[in-house]
Amino acid sequence: MYQTAIISDIHDWHTDKIEYFLKKNGCTVTRLEFDDVKLNICKKNKFFFNKNIQKLDAVWVRFLNGQSLEEITTKLTYLHLLNDLNIYIHNSAVTLEKTVDKVRTTGLLKLNGILSPDTEIWIGQKKKRIVTNVSLLKPIFGSQGKGIKLIKKNTDLSKIESAGNVYYLQNFIGELKDQKFSDLRILVSNHKVIASMKRESKSFLTNVYQGASYNRIKISCEIIKLAEKISRVFKLGYGGIDIKINNKNIFILEINGIPSWKNINKLYKRDLTEKLVQDFIKIIKKFKKCQSN
Repeated sequence: MYQTAIISDIHDWHTDKIEYFLKKNGCTVTRLEFDDVKLNICKKNKFFFNKNIQKLDAVWVRFLNGQSLEEITTKLTYLHLLNDLNIYIHNSAVTLEKTVDKVRTTGLLKLNGILSPDTEIWIGQKKKRIVTNVSLLKPIFGSQGKGIKLIKKNTDLSKIESAGNVYYLQNFIGELKDQKFSDLRILVSNHKVIASMKRESKSFLTNVYQGASYNRIKISCEIIKLAEKISRVFKLGYGGIDIKINNKNIFILEINGIPSWKNINKLYKRDLTEKLVQDFIKIIKKFKKCQSN
């Protein structure tokens, strides 16, 4: 079958599951951390990675630590160059760049006519700014609800610091007086919806990491079509899409290019990892066929 690697700064339950099902399907599997990767660029070769890496057919990217900008940029460059060596990357550096940066994600959603909460973005605090709507101040790089601040009406933002001196202010969807807050997490693979759940919390943060409860939910055909459209727009091999429904409007909150599925997996009889791995192998086969033509 195929020679594959799972690359991650942290190997956890997801790596264990992916490795199990890849081996079950006849693939060889190598666990890599980004610190294991060495790149030589010299006169004799255009560039040269570790020998075991250059022989790979595909790489599954699992987790990137949010460290320095230099480290993140270099990790993404590794993925770009591996793709240039005709190694399939799941998800690609291009896709991760579109999803890890909330500014770019929101812009691409707008350009493709996909509804997301009204958002204002600026760099630095050169003047006093008063918030006119209940909003969320989000770090542009971040996940699991970390670093999000609730900003109420008439708050002077000049007194509030934002991560990296970039202000990403997004309208809060719903009412603060609500006793419960909820949203949907949709898991897509190979441009198809394979799982969905509803997350609920007494807090405005509905991430499971922040203590939200979750339950399996059947979603409408409209949401399925929208999620699959987003998957194609962002060229997701697989991904998590967060959705908020309010007054019959469907808002896209975030797109995760390296999603966790440990919790949503508990809601299904079949292990979702098996489906994810089968799709991964299908995509590798298609990628290899395109490369040979």
